[in-house]
Amino acid sequence: MDFMPVDSREQEIINQVQQVTSSPKIAIIADRQGEVLELVVNGPMRKVVDLCELPDIAKMISMRYDVESYDTILDGLQTDRGIFTHVLVLSIMIDDDKILIVLVPQTTDMSDLIHIGERIKNISISPLSNLIER
Repeated sequence: MDFMPVDSREQEIINQVQQVTSSPKIAIIADRQGEVLELVVNGPMRKVVDLCELPDIAKMISMRYDVESYDTILDGLQTDRGIFTHVLVLSIMIDDDKILIVLVPQTTDMSDLIHIGERIKNISISPLSNLIER
């Protein structure tokens, strides 16, 4: 599976993901239909995740964004995280038609995953208690 960067913004996002965490990771940029546009696998992730499953994973994650406007409820979805037996998955809608999907080993600190989301979307994900007036 060889993918060429579609544009420089996608390559920049992949580079940012690489810089935010040193954990082994898979970074995918897919379009809204789940077609893989860009893919980077580093570290031993190819031993943790069957790479043949990545196109199906991208399609499933992209479908979730289209179900009943999932990405627009509660003032808009910033990031979505999934916890699986061996991996943590982060997905972020990076523009109207592209989704960033990052898979890391489940042993990765969840805050590393959150920092990827914060950096890519230029958002701050703070604890809810900071938002509630006392």
